[in-house]
Order: sequence, then C-alpha cells, then structure tokens
Amino acid sequence: MATPSFAAAGEVIDESAETQPVPVESEAVDEESGTPEIIVTATRLPGSVDTDAPPIDELSEDEISAIGASSISDLLAAVAPQAGSGRGRGGGGPPVILLNGQRVSSFRELRDLPPEAIRQVQIFPEEVALKYGFRPDQRVVNFILKPDFASFNVEHDFNMPEKGGFTTKEFEATFTRIGKSNRLNIDTEFESSSRITEDERAIAPSAASAPYALNGNITGTGVGGEIDPALSALAGQIVTVAAVPSSPTLAGFAANANAAAESDIGAYRTLQPSSQRFSTNATWSTLLGPQTNLSINGRFEAEDRHSLLGLPYASLSLPASSPFSLFATDVVLNRYFADPRPLTRDVKTQTAQAGLSFNTLLAGWRLSLTGDYTLVDTETVTQTNGDYTALRAGIAAGSIDPFAADLGSDLLFIAPDTADSTTGTLSLRSTFSGTLFELPSGEVQMTIRNGYDRQTIDSTTYRRGVTTTVGLNRDSINSAFNVEIPLVERGLGALGAIGNLSVNGNMGFSDLSDFGTLVEYGAGLRWSPAQGLTISASIIGDENAPGLGQLGNPTIVTPNVAYYDFVNGESRFIDVVSGGNPALQAENRKDIKVGLDWAPKFIDGFSLQVEYFRNRSENTTSSFPLLTPEIEAAFPGRVIRDGNGQLVRLDQRPVNFAEERSERIRWGFNMSGPIGKQAPRGPGGSAGGGPGAGGRGGGRGPMGMMPGGGPPSRWQIALYHTYRLQDEILIAPGVPLLDLLDGSATSSLGGSPRQELSLNGGVFLKGIGMRFEGTYRGATRADGSGLPGSSDLRFSDQFSLNGFLFISLDQRGDLTKKIPWLKGSRIAFRVENVLNDYIRVTDNNGNTPLSYQRGFIDPQGRVFELSFRKRF
Repeated sequence: MATPSFAAAGEVIDESAETQPVPVESEAVDEESGTPEIIVTATRLPGSVDTDAPPIDELSEDEISAIGASSISDLLAAVAPQAGSGRGRGGGGPPVILLNGQRVSSFRELRDLPPEAIRQVQIFPEEVALKYGFRPDQRVVNFILKPDFASFNVEHDFNMPEKGGFTTKEFEATFTRIGKSNRLNIDTEFESSSRITEDERAIAPSAASAPYALNGNITGTGVGGEIDPALSALAGQIVTVAAVPSSPTLAGFAANANAAAESDIGAYRTLQPSSQRFSTNATWSTLLGPQTNLSINGRFEAEDRHSLLGLPYASLSLPASSPFSLFATDVVLNRYFADPRPLTRDVKTQTAQAGLSFNTLLAGWRLSLTGDYTLVDTETVTQTNGDYTALRAGIAAGSIDPFAADLGSDLLFIAPDTADSTTGTLSLRSTFSGTLFELPSGEVQMTIRNGYDRQTIDSTTYRRGVTTTVGLNRDSINSAFNVEIPLVERGLGALGAIGNLSVNGNMGFSDLSDFGTLVEYGAGLRWSPAQGLTISASIIGDENAPGLGQLGNPTIVTPNVAYYDFVNGESRFIDVVSGGNPALQAENRKDIKVGLDWAPKFIDGFSLQVEYFRNRSENTTSSFPLLTPEIEAAFPGRVIRDGNGQLVRLDQRPVNFAEERSERIRWGFNMSGPIGKQAPRGPGGSAGGGPGAGGRGGGRGPMGMMPGGGPPSRWQIALYHTYRLQDEILIAPGVPLLDLLDGSATSSLGGSPRQELSLNGGVFLKGIGMRFEGTYRGATRADGSGLPGSSDLRFSDQFSLNGFLFISLDQRGDLTKKIPWLKGSRIAFRVENVLNDYIRVTDNNGNTPLSYQRGFIDPQGRVFELSFRKRF
C-alpha cells in the first residue's frame, strides 16, 4: 500500500502524485493488559494548511457544487460571512488567499478558476496569516485543487432592474487545464451596462436649481431686484422674477409675475453611468522539481464610463437698449441650454498587471518568493459649462434675440477640465518559514518575511486654464518575523490535562522613503482545553502611512452634485472637490481580539464562533465625512457658502482624525447537513468512491447522495451577528467627541448601526439549487445643530436579501440525452434585493430631503439576472 502523501503549510504539491488520504488502522498490544489497542492515524489532504489552529469552516467538493458558483470569485463571495474578519476599525477586511497551501502573487492567479477544479476550501482564523508573512487582521482562505482537471466554460449573463432604465450584459469564456506538471487558466470577459438617469427614477428637482429653466426666467437688477416698474404696475405687485412666456409680451410676463419656471433636467443627469469593460486574465504554473514550482500571471483590463452632469446654464444680461427687450431697465435672463448637448464626464481606465510566484523547500524550510506589478492609467474629461462669450456679446449688441427658440443651438464649450493619472505599484516578497527546533509539546516554528514596495503617481490636472502637475513616489523596505511556540500538548506531561496551549509573537518594521520608519508588533495565545474547542487571544499594534493615492490623487471638481445641508435643512446642487491631501499623517493602531471556536462532535456539521474586538487608533486617515454641523465646525476651511449662507462648494479630500475608539462583539455559526439517504463515502469524503475533500475533524458528517449519481443533496446555513459597544471619533483636541452610536455621523448614511447581521444558506436537491444571501443594518441618525432651520436626519434599518436559483441540467433525468448540446449546462436565475428594501431618510417633519430620494441611495432597486453557463 502506497504511503499517503501530504504537504506541510505551503509545501509544493506534485499534482501528478497518487494520493490516498485514507485513515490507516494498526494494532498495538498493551504490555500490561495484553489488550489490543486500536490506533487511528489521520492523514492530511495534499495542499492543506499545516497548522494546529482548527479551520473556521471547510467546504468539500459536494458543498462547493451545492453553491452553484461560476468562479472562485463567486465562491469567495458566497462564504463572505465566514471569510470576513472583524478586526481593525471597520472590520470585514478581505482574506489572505492561498492556493494548495502556498502564497500566490495575487488573487488574480486563481480568481477565474472554475469551482469544479476545487477539491476543498479551508477557512482559518486571522492568526494563521502570520505563518505566511501577513498581519493577523485577515482571515485565511486556502483553495485545494484537484490533481487532474480540464474544462472550457462559456457563460452569458443578462440583468435588468424591475423598474427598468438600464441593462447589463456580460459574456465570459474560461479555459482551464490542470495536468501532472502544469496548470493553465485563461479567462476573457466583456461587460456592457447602460445608464440610469434621474428622470427614470422620478427624482424631484431641487429648488437650488432656480432661477434657471429651459425657457428661462427673467430677474431684475433694479432696487430690490425689481424687473421693471411698468411690469409691476401691470401685474399689480412688485415683480422680481418672471418665467419667459411662450410668446414674449409684457402681458405674458405679467401673467408669470413672481412665478419662476422650474425645469426637470433629470434626463440629462445620470444616477449610474453607462460603462463598457473588457478584461483578460491568464495564469501558467509549472513544476520545476519535486518540491519546486513557478507561476506566472498577467491581466489586462480596459473600462470606459460615461456620465451626464446636467445642462449648461448661464445668467445673460439683457440691456434695455436691445431691440428684443420689453423692459425699460436692464434685466437678466437665467436659463439652461439643452442644445447642443449636456455636460458630461468621460473616464477611461486601463489596467495592466503581472505577477510571479516561486515556491520551494530548502533544508526543510519553505521558501516563497512573490512579485506583483500593477500599472493603472486613468483619463478623466469633464465638461463643466458652455462658452458664452459670443452669446453675451450678441445680446449686448442687439444682434441676437435672447427669446429665440434656438438660442444657444450653436453654443461652444469652454475647455474641459481634465485629469490624467498614472499609478504604478510594485510589490516583492520573500517568506521563509520552518521549524527552529522541537520541544516535547511540538515544533517551534518561525516565519521570516522581507519585502520591497514601490508606488508612483504621476498626474496632470487642467482646470480653468491652470495646469497642475504632481509626481509622487514611495519606496518601502519592510521586514518582520513571527515565532509560534507550543507550550503544552494535550495528554503529555504534568500539564497535559489542560489541553493544547501555544503562544506566538511577531515584530516588524517598514522604512518608507516619505514617512520614515514604521513599526508593527503583536502577540497571541491559543488554548484548546478539549477537542473541538479553541480559545484565543491576541494583540497587534502597527503604524500605517496613508496611501499614495490619498496623498496625491489629482484634484477633480464635480459640478451639480446633490447634497444635503444640515445648517439650512435643504438639499442643493453644489461643486464637490475630490483628490489627494499631501498633509495627511501616519496612523497608529492598537487592536485586541479574544475569540472562541467550538465544533462539537455531537452536532454534525455545526461550528460556533464568538469574538470580541477592541480598537484604539490615532491619526486615522478617512475620506471626508458627512457635513454635519459638528464636522463643519471642525473643518471650516473645507466649506464655501455664499453671501446668503447657502452651501455652494465642499472639499471632500481625505482628512486625519485625531483618535478613533471602537469595541464590538461578533458571533456566528455555520451548519450543514445531508438530505435523503446516505451513500457510502469514498476515500477523502467525496461521493462516488474517489478521492475527495474530506471534512473537519469531529465536525463534518457524510453527505447525502442523490439517486443516479452526481453531487449529493444537502442544506447549509451561516449566520453572523455584530453588536457594537463603542464607536467614537475625536476629530481634533478641543473638539467635541463624535459618538457614532448616538447621533454623530461620518458616513452619508448616518452613524454606525448598533447591530448588523450577515447570513447565507441554501438547499441543493437532485440537481436544483436554491441559495440566499442577506445583510441587515440597524437604524441610525445624524443630529443637526438644533438651531432654527436645521434638522436631524433619521436613517431606517435595512434588510438586503439576494436569492439565487440554479439547475444543473446533467442531473435532470433524460433531458441531456434528448438535447445533447445541453450536457454540462447550468441555468441560473438571480434576484438582487428580493425585498426591494432600502434605507429611508427622514427629517424632523418626516419628510425625505431631496438629496436622499431613493434614486440617489439605491438607483437599481430590485434586479433580475438570467445566466446560462456551459462546460465543454
């Protein structure tokens, strides 16, 4: 019988090797009693992570099939509640991704692999990330591939919202070949989406657009803003504004006295831009030796987005001397110009990426070398308004009729604002890990990480005749180490009764060319008093510099943005400034976590996690928060108001907060089981007798097998609940503390919800699968100033639920025999936001501010998607 092969963490797997991960039973005789003792020797699936930390969750081939995913990206999204971390200020950071227990240059190496190529998925707690040279604030997801696999998949998706207005079409083709010594994966994707405009979501226009209208409004320049005494006499009141009538006469203006026309220009403003995206991604991997492999990855993406920003507008002086004027005094014509075209923004982005990973063993130690480079080129062109020079001159000279129906049809535009930026990111890493020495309680393991990073940003911005050029670069040399020491082994020595006990410690530094030396450190403890029960505690601290983009992104001004002004209790269209802030400082973070993981043997397929997080951070970098009165008082230089106190401009470039403090509890469970009669299980736990995925020790039971073969029928559910105990921000010393759980807010959707839920689950039965994914967000509020005209805002809770139904046609009787070309096909129907729920925002009077209309918050609403996938 061949010896079962298995890999240490990150060991290179020879995918050509025959593996039989079957438990081996042997007999030993107790010399005192002479009674045979059965010893069961467990094996580890090739490509597994070698760690004493139990997995949070494991998915076998059957469970992966029951999810109905089209790629590893989809599969990772399906297990988001289990794979997301609660550490850090906001929690929920993306997980560390491993392939066959090894580091990869980036997630691109495997993101497009079909789920059918996956043998098992393992999800581990944050502390396991240290073994691979990462910080312990991300969970670890390991994908184990099948040793021999080939497929060519094509998929077409079409989706549109219930309310209409736009469609998205996507086509994807994927080729995969996993052989004895090579792996090749090539994916090509094209996606096209149409736009959604404000009129398609019945967005009510804001009064802030007055006095502009499509036909125009006349306003006066005389004493008190009076247009013309003769007009006032005819109307019987002082007239300061009048809509332009269809046939301009003084009587017509009198009929519109003090009644400004309001024009709905929602058809010229997008809530969601139209876009087109093309991408291709390829990965090639080869074995260079029994314990050595090399992977190379390349990806290219091009995306174009087109937005409508409203109509050109102007206030044009009409002198009394003009032959077209009906007034004895000079007046002003205020109007929009629908011809020749609306204001637009075009964004073109091209992304080129390349990665390389090399893994080998040196004297029993694992060496991993990874390199990744990303180059992003972005061009932004924004049309901000028309050029009215000739129009003003013609009206002043009396040669142009300001009331003509085709006024402005030949309008020229001023030179657009442009922003061109090129960013480059290079990351080189070496990770060297292995056993320092062995104690009676186990191996003392060490991981050494060294790296070099380089980031560059070159941007050129042109705005209103002024060109600004920014060139930034950052070089970073970093190094860190982690040591894990097993102190006690269950059943061994005087302390063996307490179970397994281990500690770890890590230290590192980064030397940044623009920020100097930054330090990171951490320590942790893991105790398993009984099989299936693990208690852990850890502390981490680090210093982090703001991203280069946060420092140096080009400055872009977006006109006509709907925004709510807490001071005046109104919504207005304003200019919003975005870009980088070179004055940002480095962050200092301290984070504590205490966790419990329990997988009882007496409940098959069940596991429970309970975690407590405490975070203290100083000089945190944040996007500019919601402009509440508290925020405006702290950042007065970011706000511009006109002489009447109305908001006209907001600078939303990033800022530093002096301190952030948060505490929360997160708990959740995963549970799954079979449906129907059990079938004999093959080696490793897969159905049908072949090598399979296995399961969590003591936690996973056998899965049901549907009659006629194919993946067995089963059910699954996962639920995670977060309860926030504290979430506070100190903007600066001497400024009142912001309590995000009690009326303060930094997000445009209010403060932090006290409670959040995330869940997923599903049923797979005889080739038909049904899954759901949901999130719940508690209600919040944002307090106004309390002064006259100001109002609090209340943000409702929201439960977002997505549903997914799919049919694997190979398992639906004789259908594929009758229609052979359907063999290997799957039809899926997905509904996003099944309940059509959204966050409702109301003021003190129960009214919804115009800038918080549903179309602004959730322009898509309920969305239906139909998908057809075929595997050749």
